[in-house]
Amino acid sequence: MIEYFIHKNNIGDSWVDFVKSHPRGNSFQMSLFYEFYIHTSEFRPFYCVAKDSNSKKLLGGFLFVIQRKSKRIPDRFFRRSLIVGGPLIPTNREKILDGLLKVYADFTKHKAIYSEIRNLHSWSHQIDVFLKNGFKYEAHLNYQIPLTNRDVEASFSKSKRRQIKKAISNGAKIIENPNIEQVNQFYKILADLYRTKINKPLPDWHFFESFYNNVVQKGHGKYLLVHFDGRIVGGIMLPIYQHKMVYEWYVAGLDHEYKQAYPSVLATWAGIKFAMDNEFTGFDFMGAGVPSHSYGVREFKSKFGGRILNYGRFTNSHYKVFHWFIKMFLKLFSKNA
Repeated sequence: MIEYFIHKNNIGDSWVDFVKSHPRGNSFQMSLFYEFYIHTSEFRPFYCVAKDSNSKKLLGGFLFVIQRKSKRIPDRFFRRSLIVGGPLIPTNREKILDGLLKVYADFTKHKAIYSEIRNLHSWSHQIDVFLKNGFKYEAHLNYQIPLTNRDVEASFSKSKRRQIKKAISNGAKIIENPNIEQVNQFYKILADLYRTKINKPLPDWHFFESFYNNVVQKGHGKYLLVHFDGRIVGGIMLPIYQHKMVYEWYVAGLDHEYKQAYPSVLATWAGIKFAMDNEFTGFDFMGAGVPSHSYGVREFKSKFGGRILNYGRFTNSHYKVFHWFIKMFLKLFSKNA
């Protein structure tokens, strides 16, 4: 028999061992990320797990978080549940996946307006399980750079190689181990970018501070910042998973104000270089937009020579009217910003 549970507290070592031994294990499913999220002001983490009723062995599961507020929309109208890089199940065990999704939906439907699963792997063979549990598949692109046995920088576009060399020759430097005050300067650049150009919700400072304290300080993440002309002008935030993958979670730079430093280009290069220098097997750009929509960020990421992927995302509207309202509100806000 298989039992399914929602855990509100950190599971601990058994979950760590399970994720590390799973072929689809990733940073965002590690129990370390539970500790990271629990110290933020906007996110509450949970586990949805399947166990053998006799041996109590973990058979599958995933870490998910409920984001509880948005500065643009009242809290009661904006609660979404995010699953990044999960679920983790045994090969060809669709029954376990089905059970997990049922328990998850029953728990989440009264706590979030909608759910979103951000895939780091293909679910093409199990898509029917998601569909019958109320999820819809949406195409969503990504870039990954394999780092084993290849000249990575040679695959960059000529313009990006030139910009990197020019930025370094102009005096831009990478700070590899910034302090919390320098990370806060990077956050302010990022917050301004999201407010004035991207027009999407960005977690508050506590999110980035907790990442520094609970992930970076424990060796499972990095902030790499660009320093130029006496100040921080850009940077990148990187979860890292064992010696397998480095993930680009957030990146930003004062590209207009400091054109000669190419801060966004240099920050991205710094993340890729860190992955190469430390013998990781891949660098993941964590998203490149919807295929049918033009997206400047996708064009930017494509210049670094990665392979384009379409693992897509799954969404489930628990309150369809509110979910529609949120999408329309954010779309309108974006157009008018």
